[in-house]
Amino acid sequence: MAEPPRPSESKSPPPATELDRAKKRGRRAAFTIFYVLAVGVSIGGSAQIFVQAFQRREAPGLGVTSCSDGLSRLTGALERARRAASATDGEDAALADFRKALAPEWDDRDHIEDLCRSSEPSMAALDAIEQLRYAEEHAVRREAAELAPLRRRVQAIAPPAAVEPGRPSAPSPSPAAPTSPEPSR
Repeated sequence: MAEPPRPSESKSPPPATELDRAKKRGRRAAFTIFYVLAVGVSIGGSAQIFVQAFQRREAPGLGVTSCSDGLSRLTGALERARRAASATDGEDAALADFRKALAPEWDDRDHIEDLCRSSEPSMAALDAIEQLRYAEEHAVRREAAELAPLRRRVQAIAPPAAVEPGRPSAPSPSPAAPTSPEPSR
């Protein structure tokens, strides 16, 4: 019969060499660097999102001093933006023109909200104006998508003398004055 192995004779892992210890240190260092970079990127991105979301904006130079003045300026900017978007063909271009035409009044929206905060009816009016802005923006997208093909079709079949909207018309030639027959002598 075979004798059971003795504890001192059991297989033990070979002693760690200097190379194995260096590999472990290198692996730990690589993981540490990776996690530090991942956490750094996450914190940096979160901080930028936080600043963008909660930063108060105020347009310099507008000089809005009352809530009613601010509300009327926001409404005027909406009308100006609607006109600017309707003159553009294509959804992306119309939307960009709409948003560009909202400035600088809508850049000062947070300041206007601060002015209106003390009055419940004023805050309701500001809310209604904001809802109108989003509805107008949606309408710009829809109209640009639906009207652009129709505009191109009309331009393709329109007579060359037709005038495009928004362009000054060319002076039309004046009709020749009717001549009367000369009296016979």
